[in-house]
Amino acid sequence: MKVGIIGLGNMGGRMAKRLLEQKVELGVFDLNKDFVRHFVELGAEEAGSPAELASNYPYIITVLPNVHIVKETLTGTEGLMAGFQSDSLLIEMTTSIPSVTKELNAMMKDKGFRMIDAPVSGGVKKAEDGTLSIMVGGELTDFEEVEPLLSKIGANVFHVGEVGAGHTIKALNNMISATTLAATGEAMALGVKMGLDPNKMLDVINASTGKSFSSDFKFPNQVLTRKFEVGFTLDLMVKDLNIAMSMAEEEKVPMFISSSSFQLWKHAWSQGGGDQDHTAIVKYIEDMFGVEIKG
Repeated sequence: MKVGIIGLGNMGGRMAKRLLEQKVELGVFDLNKDFVRHFVELGAEEAGSPAELASNYPYIITVLPNVHIVKETLTGTEGLMAGFQSDSLLIEMTTSIPSVTKELNAMMKDKGFRMIDAPVSGGVKKAEDGTLSIMVGGELTDFEEVEPLLSKIGANVFHVGEVGAGHTIKALNNMISATTLAATGEAMALGVKMGLDPNKMLDVINASTGKSFSSDFKFPNQVLTRKFEVGFTLDLMVKDLNIAMSMAEEEKVPMFISSSSFQLWKHAWSQGGGDQDHTAIVKYIEDMFGVEIKG
């Protein structure tokens, strides 16, 4: 299977490395030529433009910072649509805005091209070991065609509906994750302020109904250790929450709990340091409580 990938950053680069390890014939394009050179040394083939990549590789993966860059990469003078063939399939893995994804899909269909959206969850560690969760929106036949490919980088690959459905559930999942992390942070900070041992608090929470991925993984590995290692930044979380809130606005529905959580995230983001890991939200909660949650 011949696959081209555009976007060799934190996530895209790890996906590309995983695909090379799985003996996939890989073409690469990125504006950062140092990234490109690294992957050429690993065995990938460099393309001079998105159009050139699309003309040589029937399956194209995009993992880019935002939907505006996706659109330019698709429609620009040397964009993907200038190189797509009749059997080309775009696998759009950027965390993006569902309504814009649907617009791009309509544009692709008008030209006779195919597209699925396939955002991921799991962060850089799961991208490295090929155990990401991948949520795919698109035609079932297109999903079935690329499921073997996606299974090389993901342990859990779901077909969730038509094009745009993948980006929709990704934003909703991250909204839940952000809200749970913030609520756990507040509870832990209050417990520490009242004299509880944070290690013992987590033991109880993780054996009880308050357990979540935040309490089970993020707190013991990032917060109590004070590592806060960058995997998924505060900037990216706020971007995803913006997408979720815009979806609610488009549908004219209230989001009382999630919007309150969003205000906390925006407050932390407004203080600077958006390049920190998103678990650094706990630091801002600690400052408000006047405590430190550490093992």
